[in-house]
Amino acid sequence: MDERNDFDRKYVATRLPDKLKLAEYIKEAKGPGRTMAEFAKQCGTLSAPSFSRIIKGNLVKPLSVEIIQSIVKNAAPGARVDYESMMRANGMVPEDLEKEESDVTVYRERAEQEKNMELQVRNIIADEHFARGHMIQYFPGLPEDVSPRHEYLSPIYIPKSRFGLSVPSSFTIRIQGHEPLFWNYDVNLHGVNLHVPERDKLAELPYASFFLRDTWEPETLKDVKQSFVFVDKGTYQAFLSLLSGVKVHNNVSVLLVDLKAGRIVEEHFLDRYDGKQMDSVFLEKRME
Repeated sequence: MDERNDFDRKYVATRLPDKLKLAEYIKEAKGPGRTMAEFAKQCGTLSAPSFSRIIKGNLVKPLSVEIIQSIVKNAAPGARVDYESMMRANGMVPEDLEKEESDVTVYRERAEQEKNMELQVRNIIADEHFARGHMIQYFPGLPEDVSPRHEYLSPIYIPKSRFGLSVPSSFTIRIQGHEPLFWNYDVNLHGVNLHVPERDKLAELPYASFFLRDTWEPETLKDVKQSFVFVDKGTYQAFLSLLSGVKVHNNVSVLLVDLKAGRIVEEHFLDRYDGKQMDSVFLEKRME
């Protein structure tokens, strides 16, 4: 038996569910050839409206084992969905692995805590989008074209940097109605280097590779809205101070997330050379 689809394997909850991944797995399992009603009927565990609510981010607790098994067992042929991946997206790991991980070093425990905190940030940002009626497509990172492709394929990638300059990314989404824009979020749970010589400000900035790419290859980021996300107000303000006077060619913002309140506090956009200004969608009224 394929271990990834071993339905007898025991799982335990270790972190929050990943709403975006679960939504993508459900859409993948349904496939293009069935309506949500048909898929729900075949699963027999949730109604079509319930599945739709999960896809829209309305998930307050992990899904049951029975629901996930029904999704995997009734997944469309060729769907990239398996039991272990769905359970991990549900915030659960195999019990035998969890017991092994209980004996690991403090470093591993801290890494797990950090991963859980980053997932919490991701869920908050997703909730803020869902609350405004945004239909989201999720990517684990910013897709970058790394191989020759044909134009007629219309790939959903950004162009590869000619200089090997990276774009920091914790996760990326696309919002229906805002194509071809990628909304790329990089979550910073730590501090930033404040000792930056004024003469080398751009080159020594945290995420220098991104800012150099925006300067040298702005066309490669024209379809990207880059957001640097902070959870500590002091670090957020220090980063904004560090960026004071810096202008960019593309859409770049800095976000402050309040983990306790579970919301985005504010979003600040950097000034663009062309004077254009993108409005924060988080200022839009939340849906009732």
